[in-house]
Formats: sequence, C-alpha cells, structure tokens
Amino acid sequence: MLKSLKQVRRPKILLDSKDILPLCFIGLTIFSLLSFLFILFLSFKVNQLSERKTTFVQLVNGRALVMSEQDYLYRYPEVIKNTVRQWANLTFNWDGVISGTKELDKGRDIGKGKRVTTNAYFGSFLIELSKGGFRQAALQQLADITPSRVFNGQVRSKIIISYLSSPRQIKTGKWEVDMVATRVLVNTSGGADEEISFNRTFTLQAVDIPQSPENNAEVLARQLYEIRSAGLEITNISEFTPNK
Repeated sequence: MLKSLKQVRRPKILLDSKDILPLCFIGLTIFSLLSFLFILFLSFKVNQLSERKTTFVQLVNGRALVMSEQDYLYRYPEVIKNTVRQWANLTFNWDGVISGTKELDKGRDIGKGKRVTTNAYFGSFLIELSKGGFRQAALQQLADITPSRVFNGQVRSKIIISYLSSPRQIKTGKWEVDMVATRVLVNTSGGADEEISFNRTFTLQAVDIPQSPENNAEVLARQLYEIRSAGLEITNISEFTPNK
C-alpha cells in the first residue's frame, strides 16, 4: 500500500524579486519624505535669519551696540547729518585751546605761512582725500578767513546751526544736505562781535570705513579713525539760498 506523500513547505530565507521591489519603493518614498521635511526645516531657519534686521553685539571694552545689516553703500540719514554737523563744529568752533587740554592752540601749518586751528585741520579729513578732492583748497580758504588773533586766544568762534535738512539721495551712495547756520566771532580783547551767515549745501559720498586702530595706536591714528568712522566724505560745498 502506497502512502501518500505530504509536501513540507520550508520557510523562505531569501525574498523573491517581486517581494523586494515594493519594499524598496516604500523605503525610497519614506527617505524622500524625510529629506523634503528636512529641507523645509532648513529653509525655515534660513528665512528666520534673513529677516533679522538688527543684531546686538558687545565689544571687548564693554560697550554695547545694535548693528543693522545694510547695503555696503547705505548710510543712515542721521549718520549723514551728523557728519556735516561734525565738520562744521570742528571747522568753526575756536576757543583758543587744544580739545581736551588747557594747552594754547598754536594751529597747524598748511604751507605758505598759513595756519588753521587744530580742530579745523582734523575736520578737513572729512573732505574728499582722493585725487581731484578739494581738501587742500578748503584748508587754504579756511586759513584766509582765520584771524591770527585766534592763536593767542583773543578771538573765539562758535557756529550755531539753525537748520540741517534730511539727506537727499542723488545716486547710490551719494547725498546732499542743506545747512543754515551762523558763525559768531567773539573778540575777547575788546571790539564788536561779528555774526556771519553760513548757508551751504553739502554733497557727501560713501567711502570705505577705516579699520579700527589697535589699543596702543598713536593719538593721531585714533583721532582720524573717530573722524572717518562713518565712512563718509564731503565731495562738494556750495552756496545754499533758503526758501529759494
């Protein structure tokens, strides 16, 4: 009598190709989805960083600053106005002594026996320095209107700014500012005081911001850095007629 033989199924160790393909497809789909979510997360973080307009920083000397990222040639309106104000104060405020000291200001020799006050000399570095600039011409004109009695303290001067317009951008990195001011000359040795109108239109342009000097740098280097730290130069000064 023949016994019927039963087939015994053995477990598969290797999957057939028809079983592998769906698993690969599912794995690839999951990987693609995870990659997409990761890219979305990175994009969100980058977008957050790009929208930050200001950054708070603290310098090693303890000073705290708020910095704003702008175009290289951009300057804040108040920075532009302050450059004009700084030039006017340095150029026309004469008190007979060197700033920060009690030393009598003997002035700076600019050649041909002419002198300007020390502050005016430093202020001239706000005027265009490159070839074609008018810094030397401005110093010569300033020397012509500076009384010699300034250098022995007999004449003092103060500029009073009545109006300083908001900067008008005439091209990228270039602006105009109008000023209405009065120069007051005071004769400390007697005689009538003098008031001189000083109404001017200033043209300024953005220039490279100088590198901060080292802590042990000379006084001159630090002073020049402070004067030019705004990255602006005066390229022209012309007459301004208010209400014209």
